[in-house]
Amino acid sequence: MATHGHVVKFVALPGKRDELIKALRPMFEAVKSEPDTLLYMMHTCPTDMNAVWFYERYKDPAAFELHRTTKAHDDALAAIQPLLDPATEIHYLDMIDCKNNALLPASITKTPCDPPN
Repeated sequence: MATHGHVVKFVALPGKRDELIKALRPMFEAVKSEPDTLLYMMHTCPTDMNAVWFYERYKDPAAFELHRTTKAHDDALAAIQPLLDPATEIHYLDMIDCKNNALLPASITKTPCDPPN
């Protein structure tokens, strides 16, 4: 199955988390014009004052490709680069199950908890 989502842990340089958040905020206005960006969420961690977490979910690979090739995406990446620690991580994810089945790809017909036929 193709990957349509990911989790990013942006790690700001010490004392730069607020600047990092400010630099990322314009992306939320930009994704409003991306109909196939299903989820775009930014989080902070109360126990890691340098971390900013993103969860992103796209309808399909084409939707992610559209997102990552926008001017807003390029501008955000340029703005955050000087604020980032090299410990930043990205994890690409394949969805298996979820509460909102409208988000499940059509290729998934059974969840792992479904009994065998």
